[in-house]
Amino acid sequence: KGAYINEKLVLRHLVPNDPSSPRGIFATEDLDAGETVFSIPPELIVKPNEEHMEGLPEWAPYCGTINAVKEAMIIDGEKNTPYGTYLRAQPKAYTPEFWSDSGKELLMEMLESTRTEQLTEYDELPPHGVDWRFEELKTVCHGDLEDPLYLHAAMVVWARADWEFMVPFYDMLNHSNRNENVKHKFGYMDNIAETGYEVIADKIEAGGELFTSYNRCKLCHDNYDWFGTPEMFLQFGFVESMPQRWLFDFARIKFDLDWKNGSYNDNETNKDGGGELVANFLVPPSSKGIRLLQEELTRLESFATTYRVENFEDEGIPKHEWEPLWQYYDALRDALSVAVQSDVALSDEVWALDDNWWVKDGTQTAEDENHYVLPTKSENISQG
Repeated sequence: KGAYINEKLVLRHLVPNDPSSPRGIFATEDLDAGETVFSIPPELIVKPNEEHMEGLPEWAPYCGTINAVKEAMIIDGEKNTPYGTYLRAQPKAYTPEFWSDSGKELLMEMLESTRTEQLTEYDELPPHGVDWRFEELKTVCHGDLEDPLYLHAAMVVWARADWEFMVPFYDMLNHSNRNENVKHKFGYMDNIAETGYEVIADKIEAGGELFTSYNRCKLCHDNYDWFGTPEMFLQFGFVESMPQRWLFDFARIKFDLDWKNGSYNDNETNKDGGGELVANFLVPPSSKGIRLLQEELTRLESFATTYRVENFEDEGIPKHEWEPLWQYYDALRDALSVAVQSDVALSDEVWALDDNWWVKDGTQTAEDENHYVLPTKSENISQG
């Protein structure tokens, strides 16, 4: 139907001959800068039609996309597609929003602050909204939360879609903010429903994996300033490699975390790669903000002392939830530790700024609704 996939590409497991490892798209030959990687026409993009949107608000087209994806997943259904069959075969409930109740409850306990005086509507470590999606599915999308196929469709839409568009092959690109080497030909102001998706390469050597950025891409302006490592974990179910971005709204602290020499490749973790992690503060931190982070770090370590020694089966939490929960714990603890130990000049100026203190490069501001940064309660700024 007019799709183009460059013949120099292959889809394979990251670890050859290991079917349990994730998949990625690799170049079998050198790709030149500007060379088309693939092009997916509008006809192959899964998006909602009027039937899918019946009874749903126009401002929530993703609800219709969930209905369209579920329709495509039904094996014996008239609207079943190969892409729908592929999506149906993806792992179930791998993002925290779709974990078991016991898994989500433990994650929320890990994040929740125990301070009496709250500086925001509810102070907690990021990400916000672990339990928001189900409420949204119920009240906005009018979905059947007892239908496992509907819930699976909802999860893959939130984990894989660009806005309301589900794009075959494109959603197989893995994420990296260090090694991003492909980009969209069209910008976020173009009508994707009419142009389709065309992705072009930077110069990529044979054997190299193709990477996009899930929060810094050409279409990602809404996410530039606030969507970082915690939000990545919540929406996509993995802890991104370095560099990472962390925003703690209750402390008004925002920084990028990376290796000091910035040289470790995308497949290395802070423990395998060694070296020193450093925080690049994007807003000058305050003494109060650093103190608040230290309080949360102490609480977090106490949480680990209580629960990490337990067996996931005794806690009633599936292994596929238990392991990423502690992977995220490690990333969060490391980020907090580096921040509070940083040798950086402190200033209280951030507390005199308005609620746009975190805004810099993107299209979102504090007044917009498409972000999770909570405003500071003005009456409590002098507290905490």
